[in-house]
Amino acid sequence: MRCDYSITPSMIGAQAGLTWVYNEPSVVTTFDEAHPLAISGKKCNDSSFCLWYLSPVWTFADPNNTQYALLGEFNKWTAVSRQRFTSLTTNPERTTTIVGLVGGTIEIVEFLVYHSKLVIVRLNCSLSCAEGILQITLSTVTCFS
Repeated sequence: MRCDYSITPSMIGAQAGLTWVYNEPSVVTTFDEAHPLAISGKKCNDSSFCLWYLSPVWTFADPNNTQYALLGEFNKWTAVSRQRFTSLTTNPERTTTIVGLVGGTIEIVEFLVYHSKLVIVRLNCSLSCAEGILQITLSTVTCFS
């Protein structure tokens, strides 16, 4: 790359959300039409590579409009895959979201969740029976096996 680029969701057919760089998973930025992804030609060139992830943001139905995003496994090329995250269900009141997890028996899965009240939550979920549940509420992010 020889010059800088600014990319918006409409340019790539994406929805707004949060972006993060592969080597800085705890630093998220808003990605929407007013906040484009800035790509530096000096940093991303023939002798280096740059990789960003995009996560959609969901909003709970509470007075504070609490938001969250599943950022996924920060140590994988594919941060959120169907092989790991099997379902995402929000209750009718929009106050709790349950995410289904699968993996190997006694596997520890490390991943990140953005929560507007808690900022970035890093979880180490132990899957004792090869399945687990991630629960996101208005005030907590927890894992169960």
